[in-house]
Amino acid sequence: MKKIIIKDDFWAIFPAAKIGVVIAHNIDNYIHDTAQYQALLKAAQQSAQQYISAEEFTANPVIKTWRDAYQQFKTKKGARSSIEALLKRVKNNNAIRTINPLVDIYNSVSLKYGMPCGGEDIAKIVGDMLLTTATGNEEFTTLGSE
Repeated sequence: MKKIIIKDDFWAIFPAAKIGVVIAHNIDNYIHDTAQYQALLKAAQQSAQQYISAEEFTANPVIKTWRDAYQQFKTKKGARSSIEALLKRVKNNNAIRTINPLVDIYNSVSLKYGMPCGGEDIAKIVGDMLLTTATGNEEFTTLGSE
């Protein structure tokens, strides 16, 4: 990856967006101490309780913010933000399980701050990384696939 480019069409839809980027190199992304990551996720799930209220889940302020954002662009029917999926699991008392250190860390950040986080393997990105509106024909590689 050479650089991160955020296109004008993104800013046209989300003019008040705040974006953070962390780049890490030479990461050992294997779990050597499962208990450490389980404890991290457990603490994050406890923090996430502040974002879960008795009201209808779709009216939850965190969920509503991201559903409103998703309505600004085309998505597959039923597509939801990662924070909604995580908070739904917490609300239903379904423990968030460890996946690998980096995913566990960004899931913990998502839960603690009530916002979606994600990660990319920049070594596999050819050229620049673009944040723009999608055409629907983009290639997509799921986490853990080659």
